[in-house]
Formats: sequence, structure tokens, C-alpha cells
Amino acid sequence: MKGIKLGHFVLAIFVLHAVSHGVANANEIVTRKAGESIDSYIKNLYAAAKKEGEVVYYHSASKRELEAIRKGWNKLFPEVKLTEVEASSGTILERALVEGRASRVKADVYGGAAGDQAALAAEKLTEVYEPANAEFVDPNYRFKGKPYIATGYLSFHVAYNTKMVSASEMPKDWQGFLDPKWKGKLAIDQEGFEWFCGIVTHMGEEKGMNFMRRLAQQNPKLIRGATHRTELLIAGSFPVALDLYGHRVKAFMEKGSPIRGLVPHPVPMPAVVDMASVMKGAPHPNAGRLMLEFFLMPEGQEVFLMQNKPGVRVKDIKHPYENLIKDVKFSVLGPETVDFNQCSRNFVRTFIRKR
Repeated sequence: MKGIKLGHFVLAIFVLHAVSHGVANANEIVTRKAGESIDSYIKNLYAAAKKEGEVVYYHSASKRELEAIRKGWNKLFPEVKLTEVEASSGTILERALVEGRASRVKADVYGGAAGDQAALAAEKLTEVYEPANAEFVDPNYRFKGKPYIATGYLSFHVAYNTKMVSASEMPKDWQGFLDPKWKGKLAIDQEGFEWFCGIVTHMGEEKGMNFMRRLAQQNPKLIRGATHRTELLIAGSFPVALDLYGHRVKAFMEKGSPIRGLVPHPVPMPAVVDMASVMKGAPHPNAGRLMLEFFLMPEGQEVFLMQNKPGVRVKDIKHPYENLIKDVKFSVLGPETVDFNQCSRNFVRTFIRKR
């Protein structure tokens, strides 16, 4: 032992003891072994996360959604503290970008829309992690090999006022809304660039933009706010809305309001995803991965289901409005699918500036 300091010797003995007893060091990331069951892997991941003690979650979720996340998390993983950092979507994204660029990462998990995830991925600030629970996710919402996962989604539905128009009068495809009889009788969101993106992406740039320009000539009403637009449809301010959220259509239908979602729905039905990712250099990497697993577990999916919004898991989960998506073909707006900034500019040029 000559020349070796006592402190170094004690440290070496501790490391040897830890290795021999299978104790992971603070920076070791638990991975799923070949053939290991999901339950066993989650148990091991939780054990490692407990040593880290905390998971830091950056998000812009509503208070109701956050309460559901906290409730489900504390039920399953009570020994890992959930620390939420909440701000508006633009503010929380900027904070994550600034911290990542400076290599001073404080978040473990970033929860945000596809546009946010695209911005983080473009600067390589998020890690690729394929959750074990991803095998239960609808294939439409799997982003294999990408540094983010889908956790839930919002679908955009054509809906109509049953006192103003009958089901038999409704078009079977998007082109049908270009008929002159619909001029001045349609409504879309004043900020509906995501719906716009979904249609154009599915049709292809040339065909899709041509359709949108012709639709703009129908002088649709531009009305900001999903709930407000739904209420105006029910009140008879116009007979058809082209881009209402499925969960809101369901809610008003169940109240007995004169509104119906169009079934079968024109192809495609645009859908925008809620997403989450693990930050590269996360201070609590195992806890971060555990949180992504949580989002895809039944308890995590309950966050969306309690609001009548669909999650992405298909096993052990019932879709909240499956009758409205019968035989539908989705156009899923993932981070790699569209350029959201360009779509927004095209939407403005097509529907706003023309006026």
C-alpha cells in the first residue's frame, strides 16, 4: 500500500464492494436487459430513480392536467419527488434551450408540443429513449429512433349543426366543401395552422395548397378559440365547423346540443400530439426515463382520459370517443412531419392576408 493515500484506498474498497453487490453508481443509467419483463425493468428503473431522489419536469400544461400527473406519479412512484417548472410554452422552451446550450441542464423531462420537441432535437438537446411501454402505443403515434415520444393527441373534426344541415347533405370528402353552396357557411380557427398543416401534408404541397386557396375563396368565418367556435356552431352562427376538437364535440353531444361530428370523416383527420422527451445531460437520467414510462402506463394515460382526450396507448385503455374516429385516417403532425413555422406563414397568407 506504499504511496497510496488512505482516502483513495477506502474509496477503492467502497467501489469494489458496490460492484460486487450490484449497486449502481450515481451516474449509471439502467437499461432493459434482453428478455427482461417490463415489470422487472420498471422495478429496476424505479430503484435507480429513488437513489436520484427527484425528477424535474419542464412543461406548459394546464393546472388540471398537472394535478392528474402529480396524482398518478405519486401513486406509482412516491419515493421520487416530482418537481414541476411551469411557464408559457414559449418561455419554458426558451429556458430549456438556453440551459442546454450552456451545458447547464436542470430539467430531466421536457413536456411540450411537436414544435417545441423539434426545436430541442434540432440542437441535439434531447436523448433518444425507447420506453418499454412503447409496445402498447398506437403505431400512428410511435416515433421510433427519435428523441421524443407521443403521450396523447388532439384530433380535428368536421362538425355540423343538426338544426341547420342534415347528415345526408354533408360532403364525404374535403373537396365537397368547395361547392358554392358552402360559401360563407364554414368556420375555422383564426390560428388554425395545425389543422391546415395536417390537410396540406397529407394531400401533398401542390394539391394541398391549391385546395386551401380554393377553400379561402369560400370566405370561411375565422374564429379564435376551440370552445368559442363550438358554442357559436351550436348557437347557429354557421352550420359547419371544419376543425373542432374531438373531445369538445363529444362533450357537447352528450349534453344534447344540436351538434354532430361528421362520420365517416373526410380523409385525412389532422391530429396534433402532446409529447415528452428526456433532456441530454439530465441531472436525474433514470428518473427522467421513468417519467416517460409513466406517461405510457395506464395511470399516466389517465391524465388525458379524465379530460375526454385520447392517449396513445391502446392496451387496457378505451378511446374516449371511438365512435367519432371510426375507420378514420389520421394525418399525425409529429416534429419531423412538417415545418410548423412555414405552415403558419402559409396559413396566414392564404386565409388572413387575402382579406
